[in-house]
Amino acid sequence: MKKFLLYFIPILTIASFIVVMNSGYFLKGPFGDDDRLYEAITQIEQNVLEKKWEMAEENIAYSENAWKKIVRRIQYSVEKEYIIEINGILSRIRGGIKIYDDKAIIEEVYYFYEMWDKLAK
Repeated sequence: MKKFLLYFIPILTIASFIVVMNSGYFLKGPFGDDDRLYEAITQIEQNVLEKKWEMAEENIAYSENAWKKIVRRIQYSVEKEYIIEINGILSRIRGGIKIYDDKAIIEEVYYFYEMWDKLAK
């Protein structure tokens, strides 16, 4: 029994670390109605193209809250640089919405799409 535990505990620990480190792709997806970040950014894109600035403001607030929830789940399974970059993208989108800069917002939205695809790969 002692020899079994001597091998079993380290193997189980390493296996659990591998699962956690590779679970980012699954964990970045929505788990409920309050963490649908990708859909919210898509909605922001539509709002900006249609010049619906009030709706875009609501969607960016939702997006930032959703991102905070997602970060808690993926913080151990993705690179920190991606998390920091997406934080910056959301901040620049918020700033663009404040000054009604549709070109800058669309640019940031497409950069977000690229970063989202690379997240946890």
